[in-house]
Amino acid sequence: MLSTCTAFRFATRTCASPAYARPRLRTSSIVLARMMATGGELLDVTREIKLDHDNIRELLERYKKTTDIDAKKPIANTLIREMAIHGDAKSISIYNNYASMGLNEAAFESKEGDVEVSKLVNQADMVTMSDPKYHELLVRAVRAFVENDEREQSEQFPKLKEKLSPEDSDKLARAFLRARTLVSPRPHPFSPQTGGPEKSASAARNQPHEEVRIMFPFQQ
Repeated sequence: MLSTCTAFRFATRTCASPAYARPRLRTSSIVLARMMATGGELLDVTREIKLDHDNIRELLERYKKTTDIDAKKPIANTLIREMAIHGDAKSISIYNNYASMGLNEAAFESKEGDVEVSKLVNQADMVTMSDPKYHELLVRAVRAFVENDEREQSEQFPKLKEKLSPEDSDKLARAFLRARTLVSPRPHPFSPQTGGPEKSASAARNQPHEEVRIMFPFQQ
């Protein structure tokens, strides 16, 4: 039987923890648990991505409304963590498959947008919450994330729905969920698919991104 915390995650993707504001479970069992939660139904990759987007928006609203500094800190930590995980997970699972779907240009645009978000998230993560610039840096990073995901939902989701069969969408969704458990929870200014001076540092914190890429051979 699933625990209360695990079951709650299916609705909100988060659960209680003293270090984070209801952070997501990142264990290797997350994919199996998500499959169990759907009752055998196929997953929709656009829905899985959107759950991340909605989660970030909700966390930002909670952060803005919270006045107690001790309560704001775990929310901020979770925002940074979730934005970092989301961007890298998409890079090593979803974007790698765009070429086989004829979406090379969309992949390039998505990666460029995620790189900019990653840089802003890293800037926020590099300063302490007591820094006068912290709030401005964090909000700027989240706003960039939101703008990027709004563009993704309006421009790329329709293309994904058109290109993917329900079965392919399910496989890509599961690849994305698995990737969430493999990437580093800490931000770095370059996404794993674009390289840059921080790539080796990211690999040192976690296993090298080249070894965790999830490629799916779509049928043409």
